Amino acid sequence: MRSMRGLWFLAALGFIVLGARSSIYAAQDWKARWDNTVAKAKSEGKVVVFGPPGDAIRTALTEGFERAFAGIRLEYSGASGGETGAKISAERTGGVYSVDVVLSGTTTSNILLKPIGALDPIKPVLVLPEVTDAKHWMDQRLEFSDDAGQFNLVFVSNVNSPIAYNLEQAKPTEIDQLDRLLNPKWKGRIVINDPLPPGPGNSTFRLIWNELGPEKATDYYRKIRAQAAIVDRDSRRQLEWIAQGKYPILLGANSSMAQELLKRGLKFGVLAEFADIGGQVTASFGSAMLINKTPHPNAAAVFVNWLLTREGQTAWSQAMNDKSRRLDVSATHLPDFRNPKPGGKYWASYTEKESTRTPEEEKILKELFGR
Repeated sequence: MRSMRGLWFLAALGFIVLGARSSIYAAQDWKARWDNTVAKAKSEGKVVVFGPPGDAIRTALTEGFERAFAGIRLEYSGASGGETGAKISAERTGGVYSVDVVLSGTTTSNILLKPIGALDPIKPVLVLPEVTDAKHWMDQRLEFSDDAGQFNLVFVSNVNSPIAYNLEQAKPTEIDQLDRLLNPKWKGRIVINDPLPPGPGNSTFRLIWNELGPEKATDYYRKIRAQAAIVDRDSRRQLEWIAQGKYPILLGANSSMAQELLKRGLKFGVLAEFADIGGQVTASFGSAMLINKTPHPNAAAVFVNWLLTREGQTAWSQAMNDKSRRLDVSATHLPDFRNPKPGGKYWASYTEKESTRTPEEEKILKELFGR
């Protein structure tokens, strides 16, 4: 009996030793791979990144990355997702491959770049344990928007607020459910952010379609269109109208623009979600794509890993006013309406499945909002 216990003890001890050695070897493996990648990246000399427009994000990423990795220059170009997709498509048609990494919305990935075969899987280049360990991320996972879970890594989760309102003309409890917006008192007093082009109006109407289903949503689209005073595409102007009291309600508010204008002193209210159907989260510009046939593959890998660290995500969050999916990145600089609430009901509008309207929805929207 003692002999058997001794054998069990020795076996257990062996497993512990082997486990410890495996951990050491695993640490050595990633460290050796990382050091090798960084050395090769420095030989390449630079990484070319297409991302959001704006001096704040350009400066944050360029200075942060070059400070962390001296000897690797970040060449940054800012543009809208549509402009980025068009440029990369035109370059590839001409046999030019100049871009390494794209940081843009998930539509850019799933609608513009993936169909032309421009993307490489991202997971194989993720090396740093700080990045790959699921415990650092919301929902205990790395999030991807594409169906295959390979090509478009989402690192931002912003609440896209559906309603902005004039503080003197409307109360939250009067407008926080879909049917309350159909009250006759609001007829001719609602601004709708045009749902046809990409943007917050588009995603707000897709939320309604997703939650109500085709038949009820079609009926609601007709009724809310009849309530509207105006359909507009200028997000800043819409919010200024609400602040000035020209209209009491905006459906399809741009949350990023709302945050900016509130900081500048404009006064209006924002509803983060509907009380009846919940809200939605969006990636905004916060998703990463690794372009294939990249001219600087190692520098691209180093940049993507850095971007997903706490340091990189903090730089992004503060420059873009976005909610990072990293749990260790502070969101204290963001207003409440930008942060998903624990236990809240949020539709992920950024997935490949949800980013494209059905033909039925497209038809009714063009009928009601087409120009």
